[in-house]
Amino acid sequence: MSNKTQNKLLIGTLMLMVIFTVLVGILLVQVAELKRDTNYGKTESTSVGDSGVEIYLPEVYYAASGLTMEIYNNQITNQGEHISEYNVLWECEVGESLERKYSLNAAEELIGEYPLSVSVYDNVGNLLAKKESVLKVVEAKQWQFSILAIGDSLSADGDLYNRLQEHLANQLICNGTRGYEGYLTEARLGFSAADYLSETGYYLEEGEEVHKFWNPETGSFDWNYYKATTGFNPNVVLLHLGTNGLLSGDENAANICKIVELIRKDDKNIPIYVVNTIYQSDQNGIGSMKMNNGSLMFPGQYKQQRDLAVFNLMGYLAEELSNEKNVYLVPAGISMDSAYAFTTEERPVNPYTDITESVAIDAVHPSAMGYYQIADTIYSTMCGTMEEW
Repeated sequence: MSNKTQNKLLIGTLMLMVIFTVLVGILLVQVAELKRDTNYGKTESTSVGDSGVEIYLPEVYYAASGLTMEIYNNQITNQGEHISEYNVLWECEVGESLERKYSLNAAEELIGEYPLSVSVYDNVGNLLAKKESVLKVVEAKQWQFSILAIGDSLSADGDLYNRLQEHLANQLICNGTRGYEGYLTEARLGFSAADYLSETGYYLEEGEEVHKFWNPETGSFDWNYYKATTGFNPNVVLLHLGTNGLLSGDENAANICKIVELIRKDDKNIPIYVVNTIYQSDQNGIGSMKMNNGSLMFPGQYKQQRDLAVFNLMGYLAEELSNEKNVYLVPAGISMDSAYAFTTEERPVNPYTDITESVAIDAVHPSAMGYYQIADTIYSTMCGTMEEW
């Protein structure tokens, strides 16, 4: 074979190798883009590459006209308060992308739907995570309906219902066998979803041998049994659980979903609003909160641990309940300002100084301001999803 022929073969081989390398590169880029697109479509969270940053946003975020609704950066990712180490950018044609939150004054003229997205960047501009959603500004409505709140102490505060009544022109009818600050509910202090699914007594207040949903004949949570024995037949269920049992993770989340399943088994159409539990206060509040007997409420627990549990709970519920008819998640967990919503007191920064710092008196139960934000989120979601009676 001549040198000329050998050179032609060598050049041809090199050209084929170059073409093959380019094609492989293009294919890898397309696969990476496809994976990112698939992540962006997920309900619960997104992450670009192996950044480790995940985001939670509901598919639709409702804001009733006339309200100021906010979503807080430290409550939408698995990074918790550490999100301040990154750069968060909100993109929407209405509202404001501020240092620690997205804020919207939902004026009546803004009624409509808007693409809403949030991106997290590192400090050299690399995209770490992105989530897309829809902001829906809806008309504020006033109508009458009855509601049954099943929950823990977070659904046993009068400020929550006072704010709902303000929105609904005092037409809300509260059902339940327990009374709190003039409102009937089925809220029990310290109860978890697991307690409602078992034969659990309640003794923190006026005692009862077992909660009202427990059917002794079937040995289970029974929605029809509750209605038959109490006489209540509400139009709407408000399921507000998750803080108690928070660190049991998926077990806690699965128990909440089980209650939804059992109600739906007996009532195919009743609207069920599942309120995402809220984030607790800072480490000072968590680490110093005490029970009535003086012992620590959360011994050995820390802020990021509990924040991550709340984040994971939101994602689990979004995934498992996404296809349930007339079941709506209320994104209170991202809409209540955990940095400032708790009542605080001034304490010395050390034993030998007059310098003080603010410490949450109660790390779990917010001030009236926090309950108003929860109520605004419940009301906005109802205005966007519930038919009038």
